Amino acid sequence: GRHISYLQCPSKWRTLDPHLFDGLAQIVKLGNRRISALEDAGFLPGAVYCREPIPTEGTPAQRRARREVWLEQVRATLIGCDLVFLDPDNGLENAGFSPGKVVSGKHVSLAQLAELSEEGRTLVVYHHHTRRKDGHIAELEYWVEKLLCNGFKTIDAVRARSFSPRVFFMLNASPDLQHRARQLTMWSSGLLSWHSNVSAT
Repeated sequence: GRHISYLQCPSKWRTLDPHLFDGLAQIVKLGNRRISALEDAGFLPGAVYCREPIPTEGTPAQRRARREVWLEQVRATLIGCDLVFLDPDNGLENAGFSPGKVVSGKHVSLAQLAELSEEGRTLVVYHHHTRRKDGHIAELEYWVEKLLCNGFKTIDAVRARSFSPRVFFMLNASPDLQHRARQLTMWSSGLLSWHSNVSAT
């Protein structure tokens, strides 16, 4: 994306992860801003990547069928992974979501999240805040309720306030991951906020 001005503020951002910050700065400097460059940099040793984008070509029926095939391939690739990060362009499904629509390639559906969920696996899902009525905190509460209804036992969130507000939902996170995420927000000098564990009753 276009948001790279953080590289001009190392005193604010670099302390969070110096290795990552310096690596991203080098990628930008070289003009090598591709997903493959992130993989090649080895920021996450041992990580498994699902490189194929969500299919958006063809008729609505073809898109639905291709998306199902894509999801099965993703599930097969992720066998044995206990922490999965999903980075849809815009986040969770929008109003009127349908896997047959072209624009739905920018979203992940709640049904797909449920299919990717497994015992002992944490899902971390990016979501770009919308203009939902009553504001961003109300939007968090809305999605927590939806996610609980889709079978997730615990939902936590790390919210980033800089640039355009976005949130990272942590679904079925272990106590250790919850603790680490909470610590990260404490170290962020207010740049991140922790929205603590909501459990299914």
